[in-house]
Amino acid sequence: MARDEAMHQLLLAWAQWVTVGDGSGYPTMSVLHEDWSPPSPCTTPTMKVAAPSSARRTHRAMQGWSARMRDTVMLYYCLPSITVAEMGVRLGCAERTVHERIAQAHVLLRLALHEPENQFRNMHEVG
Repeated sequence: MARDEAMHQLLLAWAQWVTVGDGSGYPTMSVLHEDWSPPSPCTTPTMKVAAPSSARRTHRAMQGWSARMRDTVMLYYCLPSITVAEMGVRLGCAERTVHERIAQAHVLLRLALHEPENQFRNMHEVG
């Protein structure tokens, strides 16, 4: 699969936004979670606001995609714990088709966002 690393990163951020949120002013851990502990005495908690997320823009770009494409991207990025073989079974297609759809999703996302490929390639080479 020819992976477009910049689009891959956008879809990873989108998957996080879809599954757990982006931390826009909300706690990252529930007070009911076993690892939660209250703040230290004599400290004032501050609200940490995340940088604006590109996830909403990515989500809007995906709205025009076919259900098959969206389902494939959802499984691939939101359920990374399952194998590509299992994704193929769930989607009723071959593993190769899953990889081809992800590569096509990268192309579609880049086109929808009107992002030139070289701009992202240069950003990733510098950082």
